[in-house]
Amino acid sequence: MLYIIIKNFSLIIFKLIFGLKIIGSKNIPKTGPFVIVANHSSLLDGFVLVSFVKPKITFMSAAYLFKMNFYGYILRGVGAIPVQGKGSDIKLIKEAIKILQTGGVLGIFPEGRIVNEKDGFSAKAGAAYLAVKAEVPIIPMAIKGADKALPVGAKLPKLNKIEVKIGKPISCSKKIKLNKKILEDTVNSYMKEIY
Repeated sequence: MLYIIIKNFSLIIFKLIFGLKIIGSKNIPKTGPFVIVANHSSLLDGFVLVSFVKPKITFMSAAYLFKMNFYGYILRGVGAIPVQGKGSDIKLIKEAIKILQTGGVLGIFPEGRIVNEKDGFSAKAGAAYLAVKAEVPIIPMAIKGADKALPVGAKLPKLNKIEVKIGKPISCSKKIKLNKKILEDTVNSYMKEIY
């Protein structure tokens, strides 16, 4: 219920106030399973994705965000998965793969933290690893303008146009070798095309 409220509220706010523009929406499958990979330059990013992606997104979010009053409440309420950051947590990986195997959608910011938009995009291999293990596509998305609407450290948002470019699905099968460098390079090359 909380997810639906946030989705509808976010759609209204981002369309009316921030002039949200979506480019390439035809590249989003109507149903899961798939993994969304997006850059992360603002705390608004998750809300932006929720506003226009039809299937429910289960986010893999940094554990520290769950300790923040407002964001922690939202993340727990929508069933986000806390990620510690260092090392691989087998329980976490199994939970994420189970979501994909049951037709769900994972939302992952593979940089692992909020990064200034002008610094570019550099993904870690986790999202690609999960997609390959579950044999589901990755949908790359580049969010632009959210970092100006709510910069790191800002308490209140500013008016700024937000745009999301959605790339073509990246096919992932178990034939792809689970080599960390290859997985990172694959995701990064697709993101560079739309960033």
